[in-house]
Amino acid sequence: MIFNKPLIALDIGSSSVKLAELSGKGASRKLRTLGLEVIPQGAVMNGEIQDASALLKVVKKLLTSMNIEPKGRRVGLSLSGGAVILKRMVLMPDDESDLSEQVFEEAKQQFHHDMSDMYFRYQELPSKFTQEGEKAFLIVAGRIDIIEQYVDVIHKAGMKVGVIDTDTFCLANSFEFNYPIAESLVAIANVGANSTQVVLTYEGEYLYSREFYLGGNLITKKISEDLAIDFENAEGLKISASGGDQAIADKIRASVRDINDQINSEINQTVEFFVQHENIPNLSEVKYIFLSGGAAMSLDLAPSLSSLLQAPVQIINPFNRIDTAPSGVDMEYLLSHGAIYGIATGLGLRKPDDGQGNKP
Repeated sequence: MIFNKPLIALDIGSSSVKLAELSGKGASRKLRTLGLEVIPQGAVMNGEIQDASALLKVVKKLLTSMNIEPKGRRVGLSLSGGAVILKRMVLMPDDESDLSEQVFEEAKQQFHHDMSDMYFRYQELPSKFTQEGEKAFLIVAGRIDIIEQYVDVIHKAGMKVGVIDTDTFCLANSFEFNYPIAESLVAIANVGANSTQVVLTYEGEYLYSREFYLGGNLITKKISEDLAIDFENAEGLKISASGGDQAIADKIRASVRDINDQINSEINQTVEFFVQHENIPNLSEVKYIFLSGGAAMSLDLAPSLSSLLQAPVQIINPFNRIDTAPSGVDMEYLLSHGAIYGIATGLGLRKPDDGQGNKP
């Protein structure tokens, strides 16, 4: 089937829904539409929908504000948190046995979940880090009940689901497209409102990922507690300080530092675990770190992380190699808020008829 309109990429997080439409193919991509709508607090938590009706209203409002007619459109969804589990694994396949069965049996051992409750997919990965006779695979399982919740919201919004992916792979996809870095172990961390995903790659090859539940809302909560102000005012102070207001930065720096230290420590532990347990030769340290997500530009986060891991830290620009003009999106907004759209952009690079990652 041929789709004439681009995929509507929806990154549904715990604080907002981000939308992106990209046209073109291969290395030539153009931004068509970009938008964001805030989600009521608690409607989506850790990748699970808690209030489907509230989320549906947000999706419809976002489509209206973007002048998108939903009829006949295909949506790309990205999953995270409790909705999905994934792992890279290396096997030495037995030629006398069915490969699918071998991978599935290994997945059962790795995931420790009842696989009858999961959609399951695997894909062989070209790898620079396998020995003779070995093959690397990417194995992904998504909870059926959670996926069906998301699909139901999209259907009620008048659209169909074209692609289901994961935040981790969307993030890696966006980075690989925009930053072709050779022969280096790279850490990409998407710091969201309630969680952070860390992905380790080498020359575009996915190696390891982890998600932990610390994010920008915890910074806001700490400011609120320390200054005895409500959450909304604390959020405003955090944004102002992150944007360069030095007086406010000095006022909240101690509060921010406490949470930054926790987030950075978890990122560092993720890297150390990979280095110690995966035991891949010549990959003993991260050379570059990229930050994405709504909390990526939080006060002092990048420099403190750079100091801890002894590697340069850069805020990712998910439109680095994407034509953004004339998209109708303000360039100043892209420069100051572009990192929010790392996952949406990675998802938007997919095609509606792209089979990888689709729901089985």
